[in-house]
Amino acid sequence: MKSKRCLPTSRNDSQHRRVSYSFNGFLDEIYATMVVRLHHTKPFQQDQLWRYAADFKTLTGKQLGVKLERRAEGSGELVVYADPAIADAEKIILSRYVHEHILQKGQDMVPLRHYCCPHCGTPVGNREVAMERLNAWLTNQPVEAGLAGKIKTAKVKPEEPTILCAKCEKRVPLWDELEQYFASDEVKERVRQLQAESDLVLDNESKDRALVGDVISTVALAGQIIEEYSAKRYGLDMEIEFKDDDGKPTAKKLYLQLKSGDSHLRRRHKDGAEIFQIHHEHHATHWMNQAYPVFLVIADSNGEVRWMEIRDYLKRESDNGKKTVKQIVFTGERFDVMSVRRWRDKVLTA
Repeated sequence: MKSKRCLPTSRNDSQHRRVSYSFNGFLDEIYATMVVRLHHTKPFQQDQLWRYAADFKTLTGKQLGVKLERRAEGSGELVVYADPAIADAEKIILSRYVHEHILQKGQDMVPLRHYCCPHCGTPVGNREVAMERLNAWLTNQPVEAGLAGKIKTAKVKPEEPTILCAKCEKRVPLWDELEQYFASDEVKERVRQLQAESDLVLDNESKDRALVGDVISTVALAGQIIEEYSAKRYGLDMEIEFKDDDGKPTAKKLYLQLKSGDSHLRRRHKDGAEIFQIHHEHHATHWMNQAYPVFLVIADSNGEVRWMEIRDYLKRESDNGKKTVKQIVFTGERFDVMSVRRWRDKVLTA
């Protein structure tokens, strides 16, 4: 017989609570870092954000999310909710991700499942008793049941735990398919992969911001004007406006495309040249059409920053746009105060 769904009890009527985690710690920091990390994983696309709740969409457009509910000072409960139509696998992966995050960042975590009666759909009221029974059963499982490392051995396998439904008085299984999948090595490994994915994105963002800071400070030391765009403009991140000898703005500029990390350059085997791959053809076209020079600025993992003028390079290689150019042979010079000053002199006298 098909299990009946619980009536929605979460942040709004279209969603439904799956599991909660009570914990202690710095609630705002734990919640905020978790939402940011989830935002940087492919399966969960951020949809709407409130102060203490965040909706995400799955790759199929279904909605799920997390909500922070404050209790006493430094104590709270983090609720995972999901559209009932979402596949169990996706619900469990989100729950496991939240579970691992709170384990790492919080203290005294206690998970609480939101069980529903499979016969009448009534929510199980006493979640604490349900979890106590489930945990007691898990503690007494034999090692061969596949739960080694977290339970003791037992001579006889105990009967699977249940709890009585307050409405229809039938038994509600506690060790259900969701719990079994939640405890599986498959889910644990998938969550580890998602954590590594968000780590990589956040590390790259940190490097990008460090590069922006380096560029701003170098241009300022060179006595010129630097502006970071609030939104990327077809592959342009910043611009430098040069001053004349009296220190007045001239409206003559350079445009910058910033890249941070070793992955942006590959070494060509035949001659050892460094190659930058152009992933968006319209960016190359946009660079060629600028009134002032465009520079590709690349910082490697050692913090060395180099730059290369690419507007005129692309014009030459493409025969003024007649041919498509998919890569740049990067021969950048060191980006420092003196190189900024040299390019100032070139642009102002051009």
